[in-house]
Amino acid sequence: MKNEHCPLTLNDVAVRRPGGFPADRLLAVLGGRSPNPLWLAELARASRADVWAVDSGVDACRAAGLAPRLLIGDFDSAPSDALEWAVGRGAATRRYPGEKDLTDFQLTLEIWRETDGVMPIVTGCFGGRLDHLFSNLQSFAMTNSRTPRMMIDEQEGVYLLYSASLATFCFRKKPAAISLLPLTDQCAGVSIEGVRWPLSGVTLDRKLPWAVSNRLEEKKGAEGTKEVKVICGEGVLGVYWCFEA
Repeated sequence: MKNEHCPLTLNDVAVRRPGGFPADRLLAVLGGRSPNPLWLAELARASRADVWAVDSGVDACRAAGLAPRLLIGDFDSAPSDALEWAVGRGAATRRYPGEKDLTDFQLTLEIWRETDGVMPIVTGCFGGRLDHLFSNLQSFAMTNSRTPRMMIDEQEGVYLLYSASLATFCFRKKPAAISLLPLTDQCAGVSIEGVRWPLSGVTLDRKLPWAVSNRLEEKKGAEGTKEVKVICGEGVLGVYWCFEA
C-alpha cells in the first residue's frame, strides 16, 4: 500500500511521493491564525493523525470539537477554559516555564523527535507575526530528519522536500500561486512540471529566491492540469501554495 499511487489527501490538495507516507501521523495545532473549524475537523479525519495542541492551539481544537491527546507549552496565551476542556477529555500535559530559550513549537519538535518515523502535519502556523512564522518554518525544516512533513491550513501550505526527493501535488481547486523556497544556502537539481513556467535541473539560492508566484499550466480550450511535480536534487526545498482569500 505504501507507494506513490496512494496519495496523502488533505482537503484541497493531495500529495504523492515514492514510498508513500508513514502510517503514523501527528497533527500539531499551533496558536497562529486559527484554521476554519470545519476544515480542521476534516483535516484530522483525512490525515488520521494523533492530535497535539501547542499553547493557544487548544482553542482551535475546541472550536473544531477535536480533543487533543497532548497539550504542550507554557500556556501563557491559552484560555484556561479551553485547557480545562481538553484535560477533561483525557489530554496529557507537558507544561514549560514562561522564561525559556526554546519556543513552544521548538519544544514540540523535541518531543516529536522521541517518536519513530511519525509524519508531522502542522496547522495554526500562518498569519500573525513574521518572526513567529520565520522561526516555525526554519525550525521545522532543519529538524534532523528526512521524514516527510508539511505546514498547512485552508489558505496556504508548504511541503518540505529534502535531497534526492520528489513529490506530485494534485490540487482540488486552483491555487493563486505556487512557489519554490530554498531553505538551505542552495538547492540544486530543482525541477518543476505542470506549471506555466517550468524549470529543469536549476539551482536556487537562498539569497535570491526568484522561483515564486508560478501558476498551474494553462491549456488552450481546457482547464489545464491540476498536477504539479517537483524534484529536489540537493538541499531543503519548500514547495509553497496559496489560494485566493
